[in-house]
Amino acid sequence: MNLKILFSCKSFRCFTYNKEIISVKSINAFNISSRCNNDKSNKTREHIIGALINNKVPEKYFILGKWLTIRNNVFAYINSLSNKPYNKVECINKAGRGNNYDLLIKLYYTQDTWQEYKVEFKFNVSSLAEAPQFVSPMKPSQYLSNSYEEFYYTNYLTKLAKSANLTMPSKEEYLKQIHSNKPKCMKQYQELYYKGCSKSSKFTGEQQHISFYNYAKELSNISITEFINNTELNSTMLTNYLLTSQANKIYMLYTNNSFIKQVINSDDYTLIDIIKQPNKFKYECISKSGKKINVLLRWKNGNGIAFPAFQIS
Repeated sequence: MNLKILFSCKSFRCFTYNKEIISVKSINAFNISSRCNNDKSNKTREHIIGALINNKVPEKYFILGKWLTIRNNVFAYINSLSNKPYNKVECINKAGRGNNYDLLIKLYYTQDTWQEYKVEFKFNVSSLAEAPQFVSPMKPSQYLSNSYEEFYYTNYLTKLAKSANLTMPSKEEYLKQIHSNKPKCMKQYQELYYKGCSKSSKFTGEQQHISFYNYAKELSNISITEFINNTELNSTMLTNYLLTSQANKIYMLYTNNSFIKQVINSDDYTLIDIIKQPNKFKYECISKSGKKINVLLRWKNGNGIAFPAFQIS
């Protein structure tokens, strides 16, 4: 049957899962090219997985090969979680930065007996070594010998403010709000930043906005390099975080229409050696098992603007 006819067929009604409207075309989120859409596409993928597990997808969708293949391989993954038969499976999608995993999958063996699996989803990787990051802890300064937020505020935010005649927020409100996507005290800075970012929908093309954006990036890079040069990473505290955040977690890695199970080894996250690489904005750590872990210090929502965090890969 012609795919154009299938996609236009009214029988392929949309459905809602976790407040997202899913259409028959939403399965295209699993195409590799859609990776550039980042968080939005990844959330759609997770919602499709949850909807498949919970039997919320209209049966007619499975006329299409992609939907059928993804469903079959999702359940092949679920079957790999346990070596004993189950009667029922349930999935709860976990949202928000407060959770260290994406899906809570429950396998019921009897009405009163079940096993829970905390599952982290990673797209377009066949092993964790290929993942751009496996965790991104907030408030990185708690794992450092000095506060990066205070260091940046005192030494670099003043320069950024002066460059555009912006008002400096108070230190108290800055430190309180900076660990969010859109800190109110940095609203003017963030608006100017994205007006100068060519990849942003708010991009104006005006030279003053572009200059501000470039200067913010420059100051961010200089500040991180200088900071890492003079600051130690607390390997004990970060090890405790990694072991806690990864405890009892199982990874669901997606590549080529298949879902691969990967279980972590605690020795992979026990840090025993740290090498500073300030020019690359990171600490390179060696784990007990010999695995190399990169701890990158970065800003998640605009360089020098909002949400400093570690990107750990």
